[in-house]
Parts: sequence; C-alpha cells; structure tokens
Amino acid sequence: MAEQTLTKIISMGLGVALLGLAGCSRNSEPAVPQVTVGGVPDSQRSLAPDEVLAARKQAAIQACPASDLEAKAREGGLPALTLDCLGRDSKVNLAGLPTGGPRVVNLWAQWCQPCTDEAPAFGEVSKRARAKVDFLGIDYADPFPGKAIDFAVRHGTLYPQLVDPDKDSRAPLRVSVVPQTFFVDASGVVVHRELKPYTDATQLREAVKQHLGVQL
Repeated sequence: MAEQTLTKIISMGLGVALLGLAGCSRNSEPAVPQVTVGGVPDSQRSLAPDEVLAARKQAAIQACPASDLEAKAREGGLPALTLDCLGRDSKVNLAGLPTGGPRVVNLWAQWCQPCTDEAPAFGEVSKRARAKVDFLGIDYADPFPGKAIDFAVRHGTLYPQLVDPDKDSRAPLRVSVVPQTFFVDASGVVVHRELKPYTDATQLREAVKQHLGVQL
C-alpha cells in the first residue's frame, strides 16, 4: 500500500513535469572533469572519507539526523532506502527518519544547471525554516564530494546532505530527473513531489506553505 501511494504521487508529479520539464535527466550527466581539493583528485574513490568529513565539518554543513535503520516504509511515506551521510560518518534510512515535524527532501547534483539555479532559494528558505521545517539534501549521481561541499557552501545549503553516487535511489524514488523535491508531513507521509526546479525563494516558501502548512 505504501508503494502504491507513493507511486501515485510520483506519477501525478511526472505528468505535470513532462509538460514543462526543465531539470537534468540521467542522460544529461556530463563527463566528469578532473578537479582537485587540496591537491587531491576530487573523487569518491581517491578522496578518503575522513578528508571529506573534515571538509564537511569545516564548511559547517550539518551532521545527518539519526534514523531507525531497520524501519520499513510506512503507507505513503519515503521508501526504506539507506544512504551514507556526506563524509560517510553515518547512514540514514529514509523510511526511518524522525517524525513529528515536516520535512523537505531535495535531490540535486552539482553538475546539474537547474540544481544550481534553484540552490540559492533552498539556502535562503532553509535558514528561515529552522525549528519549523527540516531540510535534507541528497547529492545524486555525483562521484565528487569535494565539489558537492563547495556547492553547498556557495549556495548556503548547509543542512544535512546524503550522498548517492551510485544512483541507488533511482528505483525506490523513481528518479528520472534532478532536481526534484519531496514534501513530507509531520507523520512521515509524502504529500507532494515537485519535479521542476524552483525559480526563487518566494516560490519555494509558497510551496512549503501550500504543502506543509508552514508559513516562513
């Protein structure tokens, strides 16, 4: 039943998005350039997890929330999908995230231009939302954690960030494009999924009010 409910939300969002989709599909992922962080090639394979963790802490990106790693997906909720936190110091099961407050989950990638365009809105709104709405990011299909950290610092998206370099979320979350945003209510139910990028902070604040009932 949980799978059916989430699939319905996703299918409805996909139909709208196909009318004016401006995101990055998996086919638009570019060839990854060679860049360095502190003189070290910036890739998940060559950059040690402790270096990524140190860089995340230095950047003041928040630690990831604790979750129930054994939790099953609730009806209409996020799937039972466990991903590493940026820096790999913890793991988060999306189905086991704490309830009791609303949450915004944004899938993004530093190689995706629409993600770059909407990121300042997420940086601004997430700061206004503290103690009202939790924000969580998922860095999707990105083998370069150093560039992801730079992205977060540049745009102020310093809330907790998960990493999905191998696209493990593609099937559970039906990922066809990034960015995309899930609005999860206080009971853990996904009430809306947006497959188009937000153009500015005002638009994102209005979406938070519409879908989560929170005025920011």
